[in-house]
Amino acid sequence: MERPLGIDAAHVVAGPARLRRVAPWGFPAAALVGDGETIALLGRMGWFRIYFGRGQRIELADGTRWTLTSVTTGGTISPVILDSSGRRVTQAGWRHGTYGINGRDYAAVLHPTDTRGFGRANRWMLSDDDGEVAIVGRSPLSVVPRRPVHLGAALIAFALVRFGLPEESSPKMPTFRWGAR
Repeated sequence: MERPLGIDAAHVVAGPARLRRVAPWGFPAAALVGDGETIALLGRMGWFRIYFGRGQRIELADGTRWTLTSVTTGGTISPVILDSSGRRVTQAGWRHGTYGINGRDYAAVLHPTDTRGFGRANRWMLSDDDGEVAIVGRSPLSVVPRRPVHLGAALIAFALVRFGLPEESSPKMPTFRWGAR
């Protein structure tokens, strides 16, 4: 039997879940729904709000409050989910076209599975050292786990597949090769 991604059973997505719009204004703006029940209520999701603003408010079904925001580490901006006391639940980073998602008791990689010529991929795979954990869909935002996945990893994956990271689109310095033809 494969082990789940993350040990905390209270904050695990075990079956297919989809983000549904609830209201255009106020809180909640969206709900993560799986098997007919609400897993989490979410505030408005926005690139500027998450990376440079106050963050996205998340309220779990058990009453726990999280915030999806960002921190700067080593000159880069990393999305992070903080609990109500300010401790990190999940953090993500970027390296060579894939994203690393880390929690207290898990680590995973998020990478595109379908590549298009333009724009962002619509399907992404979340995997760890044991193999595939879940498929994350971009349109509509959804997660289909092969084995239970931590809720923090699923929620931060939604922000990554929707917006990416700010430094991905930054201008790069060309490489100079002296004496090469």
